Amino acid sequence: MASMYNSIPLKHAQTRRDKLLGVISEMKVHPGWIKYMRSILGLTLKELGKRAGLSTPGVANAERRENEGKITLEKLEKIANAMECELVYAFIPKDNISDLLRKKAIEKARKSILKADIHMSLEDQKVNEELELRIERLAEKLIKKGKVW
Repeated sequence: MASMYNSIPLKHAQTRRDKLLGVISEMKVHPGWIKYMRSILGLTLKELGKRAGLSTPGVANAERRENEGKITLEKLEKIANAMECELVYAFIPKDNISDLLRKKAIEKARKSILKADIHMSLEDQKVNEELELRIERLAEKLIKKGKVW
């Protein structure tokens, strides 16, 4: 099996991540996208409510809940459509994707090898190969198998 480092989907995901990082600082607005776009478009709470099939207090509640991080995607989609906007939703890895996968593989490999070493020492067996080399080798196998988590 080919390494995940060489996979086309991984490269595409990394390209998407890099592009999104360029706009991430622009993605958050205060007090939230509903109120921001409603104001920009010149819609009152009542007008947006009518377009979205919500009451005026329902729209105000949605604005509050969005600001609190408690609104559903379904509600955001409904309101975005009512304002003739596109709702964009994404998970953007904090680290380079390949680096993240490697880091997770190293963590998993280290735990596994240290656990195995404890059992071997209890049985008076010793592994002569350097710990870090064994961790690196196991991490590469985990990456190739896609089992880093």
